[in-house]
Amino acid sequence: MLSIILYFVLFSFTNINQYNLIMRKLIFLIAVVLTLASCTNVSFVKPQPEGVKALTEIPENLQGIYAFTDSIIVTSNTIGEDTLGKSLIVKKRGNFYYLNYLEDSVYSLTVVKVVKCLSFEDFDVFHPKITNDNKEIFNVVGVRLKNYGFGDDSEEYIVDNVSVSQLNKILENYEDGDKLIRIK
Repeated sequence: MLSIILYFVLFSFTNINQYNLIMRKLIFLIAVVLTLASCTNVSFVKPQPEGVKALTEIPENLQGIYAFTDSIIVTSNTIGEDTLGKSLIVKKRGNFYYLNYLEDSVYSLTVVKVVKCLSFEDFDVFHPKITNDNKEIFNVVGVRLKNYGFGDDSEEYIVDNVSVSQLNKILENYEDGDKLIRIK
């Protein structure tokens, strides 16, 4: 079945522009599906990690244009449409940047691991999850249903007083994160 689809995609177009358009749409669709599949199931009462000061501006070496599911412009005080201090709090610990987005009076968290060596740079994006194996170690102050746009509603845990080791426990479920690519 996959070979039939690939044959259709690769050999059924007489115009290279038509082929490029289809391929761009296919890549975008795959990226959206991967992002939706990696959604978090936890929100935080306070920005994470607790006890770490928030950045007042995005470091200059991280400013630019990135590709994830869409292009994201990072400036000294914005990431996409979110502004530092309003709907976004960014914290740094080691080579991890914690992007805390304020939504419905709690914070959703996206973690970006930055690896730089000479001219090489790599960005992994993680979304924390609580599992049945580790949810007992957290101070869960609420549970709400959230719909990510596909299928049934999912339980979202709201947690408070999260230690660094607990935060690491949430993030360790990821072997590899999604990739963020710098365009410019």
